[in-house]
Amino acid sequence: MKKMLLIALAAVPIFFASCSLDTEIYNDHLIAMWAQTLEPYSTDIAFYGDSRVAGANWKEAYPDSDVVNLGIGGDVVEGTIQRLPLLQALDVKYCFLAIGCNNCGKSSFSATTFKNHYDQLLGGLAELGITVYVNTIAGVTTANSSVDAATIEMMNANMVVANAIIKDLAESHGMALIDIAAGMNNPDGTLKADYSVDGIHFSAAGTQFWYDSLRPYVEAAL
Repeated sequence: MKKMLLIALAAVPIFFASCSLDTEIYNDHLIAMWAQTLEPYSTDIAFYGDSRVAGANWKEAYPDSDVVNLGIGGDVVEGTIQRLPLLQALDVKYCFLAIGCNNCGKSSFSATTFKNHYDQLLGGLAELGITVYVNTIAGVTTANSSVDAATIEMMNANMVVANAIIKDLAESHGMALIDIAAGMNNPDGTLKADYSVDGIHFSAAGTQFWYDSLRPYVEAAL
């Protein structure tokens, strides 16, 4: 029964993967009801975030681990705060967090607002007693991009600010930081072209790099 639940949950993010950068966030009531249906189950490791998380096959990457994919396409930091009841219902012990790309894609991006919400998110995870591995945000690129160059430039500029905030907050909350951006980006902050399929989402090579980067942390969590 538990295996069937994990398969169902992994399928949900794929449905949302085509959402726009500014997707509508679920309301609190719906999230609470969804969480309530999961209460009899538990899982060790959750991969939590947006479409980059959703598009990865974490179970295939770490077949010996008890994992669930809680990525949703188009999600933002505020959305992951609303979805915290899911992690509580699943009794998640370890969370690999990767969120913020879509926040950086908004022209209304505010460093102050981003910091406040991200701080709230990390605080909420800490209150649940979850060990958190915080990922920085890998950049985006104009190579084969489905997004215009001006937006790509804006997103990368916002990501520089967001990643500085993420690093500071991870340290202040005493959480492990995995600097994916440092390994996946070019020196100018753009995503390496071969790591992207459409300028934003990761190619097979990019996803494999991510798997390999997280592997020591996943194995340590087992």
